[in-house]
Amino acid sequence: MEQDSGRKRENSVVRPSPTNNNGGAIPSSQVEKSRPQVDESTSEARTTTPDPEINHRGEDILADTQEQAYGIQSQKNQQFEDSPPRDDRLFPTNPSTTAERHSRPNTTLEPPVTKGTLSELDVNKIVHNPKLRHDINFDPDLHFRPNLDGDKGRRKTQKANHFWETMKNQLREYITNRDEFEAHLGDIEWSLPATLKAIKGILETLVPQRDRASVEETFNVDLLMQQFRKGVADLVKLANWLSQLLKCHCAPMRDDWVDEMVMQLSNGDSNGDVVMLVAGMQNLLGVLEAMKLDVANHQIRCLRPLLIEDTVHFEQKFFMKKIACGRVDVARAHAWYKTASSLPDIVPLDASMRSQGNTWDFMKALVKLTLPTSSQQDVPHTFLFDEERLTKLRGDLLDLINLEICMHLYRSLEAQNRQDTRYVRDDTPNMSYTSSPVDRSLSPVDSSMLSSPTIPLPHHFNGRAKSFAQERGHFIRTLTGRQVWVPNVDEDHVLSSATSSPRSSPSSTASTPESYPETPFYLSIPTSDSTSQARTCFQAILASVSSADKWKTLSPSIALEILRLTNTPLTRLPQFESHLAFHISNNQSRLYGEAETRVLSQLFPILQKLVAQYTPLTSLQMFEAATGPKTAPGTTNMQQAGAKEEITEVATRIAHIAILHWRVWAPLAYLVDPDAEEETDSSNTRATSMP
Repeated sequence: MEQDSGRKRENSVVRPSPTNNNGGAIPSSQVEKSRPQVDESTSEARTTTPDPEINHRGEDILADTQEQAYGIQSQKNQQFEDSPPRDDRLFPTNPSTTAERHSRPNTTLEPPVTKGTLSELDVNKIVHNPKLRHDINFDPDLHFRPNLDGDKGRRKTQKANHFWETMKNQLREYITNRDEFEAHLGDIEWSLPATLKAIKGILETLVPQRDRASVEETFNVDLLMQQFRKGVADLVKLANWLSQLLKCHCAPMRDDWVDEMVMQLSNGDSNGDVVMLVAGMQNLLGVLEAMKLDVANHQIRCLRPLLIEDTVHFEQKFFMKKIACGRVDVARAHAWYKTASSLPDIVPLDASMRSQGNTWDFMKALVKLTLPTSSQQDVPHTFLFDEERLTKLRGDLLDLINLEICMHLYRSLEAQNRQDTRYVRDDTPNMSYTSSPVDRSLSPVDSSMLSSPTIPLPHHFNGRAKSFAQERGHFIRTLTGRQVWVPNVDEDHVLSSATSSPRSSPSSTASTPESYPETPFYLSIPTSDSTSQARTCFQAILASVSSADKWKTLSPSIALEILRLTNTPLTRLPQFESHLAFHISNNQSRLYGEAETRVLSQLFPILQKLVAQYTPLTSLQMFEAATGPKTAPGTTNMQQAGAKEEITEVATRIAHIAILHWRVWAPLAYLVDPDAEEETDSSNTRATSMP
């Protein structure tokens, strides 16, 4: 928060240590004492009989965190910041339960911001919030914000607008005919006293104990309503008192907002403008909400080291209660982990990884789970708190794979255009060359330009160069006598225009868009900065759209850019568009499979190093290492450095999630067999019941 050097802040939100709601410091012992009490009240109130539907969807564990009025947001820019939020949820909610919860009638008209709605920002609620305590491990910029996203946010906004419109109408009726309005209203509390009570309740949670007597005396709701009935209420004086009080305890950045509120209340009272009065009330609640958010976010920053270091201990206690109540399906998670040992290694294992067999098996299973090709696979219930991170990883890996496809097609076309002899001028000396009408230049400008002769150098004749040539390709001599290098291309690639493989063909009868002899992946290594420019162009095109189907939408634009960058005739654009669209995001395509393998072959070596680096660290040390600045050392080519940085960023997130998850769940689900434990418990029960 900003500090005002010219004015003293008696209770600024910037404090040396976290505070409770009374303004006192919170010792670390309070965090320690709060651990066992996180969910005792809720777990005791719930039945211990497992609910199959809840157990499948995971609604019960996140029931308290999904219906919060304030969400968690990060301002951190990630590598794929333009990746849109995916609509598919790993743990979908129950539509019937959600509809029933939202259809409950609410006859009480209350302000959109009250002491109750802000209570989840209290420090005790922060310490007891399991989802927040898990998310804080992965984001250094985590902070509270009003939750206005999705359908819930839309309903919240509609409810707030309805309340303020109701206040305008009620104030007009109250001013026009007070007696009739109160007789018609009866004992029901209307919007003005409800708003005044909400303001007073929030003020009492924001100011220290020494100022609460002043709040009680000046902001007496019953007295203010009597003054309103008698027509002697002085809103100008009340607004100025509020301004002085709030500016003593809010951040200086809120001062302009407070001044606007004072101006609206004063002008509305002086001119009898109901709209201005309601706008002042609305801004007053907005300022109070912002102050509460400032305090809560400051407390998050101060409590972060304690909460991160206590993550494994806290979550194990939390989930052990859920497992005992049958709310977490650890049997399915254990079965998922058992299949990980059979997964092949994409790259050879380092010596350090061989000693961590169980951990590395889990890493391979998690990487496989985040691949787009595994989108239909059931996600273990143990990943409930990591749903958003896994969804984001799956989208980012899809971006990497599709970018690799685009870069491969770009390099293939570039190589083919270099091999095209129809547009290559002769390299022989002038004295031994006789021009032919067939071989003349395409433009008059080039008719007099002949290239220098190609003179072989000694290293062209050594054995190493010959071996390299035999391995990579061969020379052919054109009609002009010039030697041209032609890479060796697989027969499948050469014949792809005539026949297509079953994997890459959408049907047995339809023709496929594979009509170009593609350069194999091992020959399409970038050799110049042009590949870096091409990748930057593709990413710029992707940044122009933020929808979930951006690759499908932008595939024609990327195809046009590839042809433009490779100087390919645009007459081939329709055919190339269908060719690219077929491979993009298509896990049945052979080219997609090769691109996925190439991305994984670059990902796993980096992941091995990160796992070896993070394993001996504490949770806080791992957080600092994983969320710090990333570098990709040892890369000189710009395109290689950019691609490696993207893959390193993804590998870092995978390693951080995986190691923390393994520390929590390995002794609870993965390294123990729940079925065997149940059989042991049953045998012990039968043994004790025998005479």
